Amino acid sequence: MDLSYKDYVDRQFRELEQDRLLERALALRPSGNYKRNGVGWVPQSYPGFAVISMVDENDDNDGLTGMLKTVQHDLVDQCPWEDAIYLLPTGSFHQTVANNLSEERFLQHIHRPGLEPVYPDLVARAFTRLPSLPHRVLPMRLIGVSIFGTALGALGIFDSEPAYQRILDFRAGFYADPHLSTLDVRMTRPFIGHITLAYIETDLDATQRETLAAVVYDINKQFEQAKPTFNLSLTGLRRYHHLSAFYREEDYPRYHL
Repeated sequence: MDLSYKDYVDRQFRELEQDRLLERALALRPSGNYKRNGVGWVPQSYPGFAVISMVDENDDNDGLTGMLKTVQHDLVDQCPWEDAIYLLPTGSFHQTVANNLSEERFLQHIHRPGLEPVYPDLVARAFTRLPSLPHRVLPMRLIGVSIFGTALGALGIFDSEPAYQRILDFRAGFYADPHLSTLDVRMTRPFIGHITLAYIETDLDATQRETLAAVVYDINKQFEQAKPTFNLSLTGLRRYHHLSAFYREEDYPRYHL
């Protein structure tokens, strides 16, 4: 279930508090999504589809990518642990609006049955069944970096409750589509506004975990001063083979929020 507006905002700010960052850092584990081969990082297979909004695909986001790249560099400058932190390329920065299918569920329900060529059309039909509303820009204000189970990402909130509700209405309608439901496309987690910035790829020791929490807490002061915003207006289906690149073919449907 998606969270109420109040619970959502409270949850996002709570994840940035000093004690919660330390708690999350102590529970971090390697993601296994990237490995070193002696030359550089190699992404590991993680196939799937998702409905996402790319930072560089939406208008009025000038400067956001640069700010987040600076945050990434500050992170590794202060946590210079070899092979520990994989920074995602800026071209991958996005907000997931609705998860579809990934990894084994993708292979089971789409890849092995040979449904990948027709899946974009199923999503397009689901989009046409959603209410036709005037196009809007939904500003998501980024408030700081949070530590997830295997990753770090910039969290976002909507200062307007109707903007947040618009995302939830889209998700409710999308997941209610009967044709997608037969493929086991369903809500598996609540909407959490975030842009993933990095993955952890080694098992950190206790000192490193404490340092990481302290560094992230300090980095978050940049967000308080800059108040960066991700303006969401366009979303659409994307295909990925790993978590560093999200592709769109010409026949992949898009939706204006």
